[in-house]
Amino acid sequence: MFTGTDLKLAEKLVQTIRFFNAKGWSPATSTNYSVRSSNPNEFIISKSGVDKSQFELTDLILINDQGVVLPPYNLTGVKSSAETEIHTELYKRFPKVNCVLHTHSLLGTILSQAMVKQWELRFEGLEILKGLEGNATHEMTEGLPIVPNSQDMKDIMQFLEPQFNKQATLHGFLIAGHGLYSWGKDIPTAKRHIETFEFLLECYQVTRRI
Repeated sequence: MFTGTDLKLAEKLVQTIRFFNAKGWSPATSTNYSVRSSNPNEFIISKSGVDKSQFELTDLILINDQGVVLPPYNLTGVKSSAETEIHTELYKRFPKVNCVLHTHSLLGTILSQAMVKQWELRFEGLEILKGLEGNATHEMTEGLPIVPNSQDMKDIMQFLEPQFNKQATLHGFLIAGHGLYSWGKDIPTAKRHIETFEFLLECYQVTRRI
């Protein structure tokens, strides 16, 4: 079991997972979540195949920066998500990031599929944009990249490479027909980013209908 600082991080991550599930952003056993542990090269991550409405502290495991499940969590049949590589690669790319969260909301799934050919959604002039770290005003445009889905996580990271180079500050991205990834310096920041983007997706969908 986790102890000390890691226990506090794990408890906060469980609270966030339950909050997202109550919002309807983690149907079935979908979605995955992680936080950097007290060891900067190890990560507390959600176990694969768990119903998020029933998620408990015991459903979190520890992995290294290669995605290998570490003792005492490396029991037979215990594994993290197939998308673990996305988490580990984001931590490598952004050393100041300490939490990565992934949701499967209805709008995140539908809009990403419908808009994948334009490669991003753009949000402009909305007060909620200040919910994203570093945004000091609503008088701006925020791009949310969309990449094609793939069973190979290396493909997804490769699709993202031009977006990493294009935007000075990237707060998240969508995988087409799949869902939203966002991150932050800590769990509350990453949670706020997910909430901000999910609200922006609602705004985008309503605007399309007007």
